[in-house]
Amino acid sequence: GACFGDSVARLYERIGHPVQREFYINDRGTQMQLYAASLAARAAGDEVPDGGYNGQYIVDWAAAMPDDADPLEWGYARALADQREVLESLHIRFDAWFSERSMIGSGAVDATLADLRAADAVYDEDGAVWLRSSDHGDDKDRVLVKSDGEFTYLLPDVAYHRDKFARADRLVNVLGADHHGYVARVHAAMHALGHDPSELEVAITQLVNLQRGGQEVKLSKRTGDIVELGEVVAEVGADAARFTYLLQSVDSAQAFDLELVASQVNENPVFYVQYANARIHSIVRRAAEAGVVRPDLVDTDLSVLGHPRELRLLRALHELPDTVLRGATERAPHLVTTWVRDLAADFHGFYHDCRVMGDGVEADLTAARLWLVEAVRVGLAVALDLLGVGAPEEMWRDGEEDG
Repeated sequence: GACFGDSVARLYERIGHPVQREFYINDRGTQMQLYAASLAARAAGDEVPDGGYNGQYIVDWAAAMPDDADPLEWGYARALADQREVLESLHIRFDAWFSERSMIGSGAVDATLADLRAADAVYDEDGAVWLRSSDHGDDKDRVLVKSDGEFTYLLPDVAYHRDKFARADRLVNVLGADHHGYVARVHAAMHALGHDPSELEVAITQLVNLQRGGQEVKLSKRTGDIVELGEVVAEVGADAARFTYLLQSVDSAQAFDLELVASQVNENPVFYVQYANARIHSIVRRAAEAGVVRPDLVDTDLSVLGHPRELRLLRALHELPDTVLRGATERAPHLVTTWVRDLAADFHGFYHDCRVMGDGVEADLTAARLWLVEAVRVGLAVALDLLGVGAPEEMWRDGEEDG
């Protein structure tokens, strides 16, 4: 989901929108208590409590935790540092890390509840406080404050979204596959507080089915129940992980073959695209070595470009601005991924069928083709940057340098 959200932000920025990237930290509540209790239990050599956190990482972190440390605070800092490290390895940055606890400590949660009461959007029943979310499209009313006085996760979330609406015109949430029911209740709360729910867009990402050589990957050695993103990045690299994840719509089930993605073959989509860029730089180097200078564009006759391979490239490049605009407005980075994959395929065909320079190639055709190659390089660079993927200038395949 972070790869998707980062690329959506890049797309919005590309079409001229200022973007604030925020990571909302769930640092309170039942799950945090269970996490801390799991660390404390492992540190004492005991079994984790019912519903607690298993996996080797809990054992490792418990062993590293100082004897006098508070499991909750130490564990929180350790987990957050781990998450930051993984995201940084994927070239994902956030402008703000927003703590759930900070919402409560600032009084924003109490103020939000008071305003919901003033709007007659909540009621008291069985000792709990309920949001009248069914009045605004939800399938039932939702508890905001439990009978023991503890906030549910929903109330701080509502306060956070209210805070964001005070700072932005449009909100985009990127959530995991287990959050489908979340959308209606947050929209209901925003409506009750006087905000337009349509200005809060929610993208629900799907789980990724990891494979290796066509076979499903077994459970993580570290966690015992999932394969961690950090493990995937360590195995295949950040570029391969991002590009492969962004090949399909966020709404689609994802299949990710680790063996294929790590390979240096044309069947690997990210290699295929990056290899096109490496081939372009190889052409530029060979031209420089041969003393071939690309003339100014105004002095170049582009009308000599008429080969079907050349025309395919020109048509593809013409589509890039519309593809970027659609990718942003539809929150669909996969449109850019598909476009750049197809552009790479067209370029490899051009590379095979159309000599750029050498015996039998007229100087005016060489000049035009060098400009076409440069245009493809720019198109690849723009698209790969929007996807957060690098554009290496040298690559090797089957023991040979960049084509």
